[in-house]
Amino acid sequence: MNKQLTTEADILKVSKKYILQNGFSSFNVRTITRECGISIGTLYNYFPSKTELVIATVESIWKEIFEPFNNLSDFDRFPEVVKCMYETIENGNSRYPGFFSIHYLSFASEGKKEGIEMMNSYFSRLKKNLLVVLRKDTSVNPEIFNDEFSDEKFIDYVFTLLLSSLLNKEDLVPLLTFISNYIYKSH
Repeated sequence: MNKQLTTEADILKVSKKYILQNGFSSFNVRTITRECGISIGTLYNYFPSKTELVIATVESIWKEIFEPFNNLSDFDRFPEVVKCMYETIENGNSRYPGFFSIHYLSFASEGKKEGIEMMNSYFSRLKKNLLVVLRKDTSVNPEIFNDEFSDEKFIDYVFTLLLSSLLNKEDLVPLLTFISNYIYKSH
C-alpha cells in the first residue's frame, strides 16, 4: 500500500493523475482510495460521493487549464487573447485527453447539473475576461456595437465559435480573421 495521503489536495492530485492515465470512463473510487492509501470511508469524509469527487476533480482541472487567464493585463489586442485562450484550452485538452469535449457526460445523473453549472461558471469568467480585453483594445471601431449587437453579444458569439473550433479541431485562422475584420474595419 502507498503512503497514506489524507488531504483533499492529495486526493484530487491522485484523481487527476488517474484521469490523465485512464480517462473519465473508468473513474473508480476504489482505485483512487488504493492509490491514496486510504479507506473509502476516509475518502467520503472529504467527498461524500463519487459524483462530488468527480466534480471536484473536474473543477481542479478547469482551474489548472484556465489559470493563465486570471490576469489578462498583458493583452492589448483582442485577437491575441482569443488565440492564447484557444492554445491554452487545446494544451489542456492534450494533457487531459477528451476532457474538454466529454467531461460533463461522465457525471452520474445526479451530478450532471452541478458539473454543468461549474463548467458554465468557468465559461462566464472567461467571457468576462474576454470582454475586458475587448474594451481595452483601443483599435476596436467604437461604432460596431449597439443595442442590437452589444459587445457582450459579440463575446458570446466569439466564445461559441471558439468552442466549436476547439471541439471540431479546426484551424483558428478563420476565426481570428473574422474577428479582426469585424472589430478593426470601419463599417
